[in-house]
Amino acid sequence: EEGYDDGSGMIDPNTGMPIAAGADGNKDALMSYMRRCQVDGLISWECVECGYTSKYKTRVEEHVEARHVALGGVLCQLCHVYCPNKKSLRNHQYKRHSTNRGSRLIHSLSLGTISE
Repeated sequence: EEGYDDGSGMIDPNTGMPIAAGADGNKDALMSYMRRCQVDGLISWECVECGYTSKYKTRVEEHVEARHVALGGVLCQLCHVYCPNKKSLRNHQYKRHSTNRGSRLIHSLSLGTISE
């Protein structure tokens, strides 16, 4: 049946690649490597695998995804280049597809609308 890969999982019709575990599954995988901590009254986030810390949860999520967890990567919707994680996709889009090096195109991609 179209949309399935030998019954083992869903296939993204846009990329032809298997769809990774749902966003919740990915988030759970990332969160299992993180913990919230408080030092001197300041809240921060820590990677339990290596001790990397940041006051920003998203920074630690990006660190965990890039260093400790293989989530399958993502494809650039504009040129279909494979990027191993979301942060590398943002860097790729900025370097390769932003005409004025501003955030207009990247912001449009995150909203699902592209106007060039």
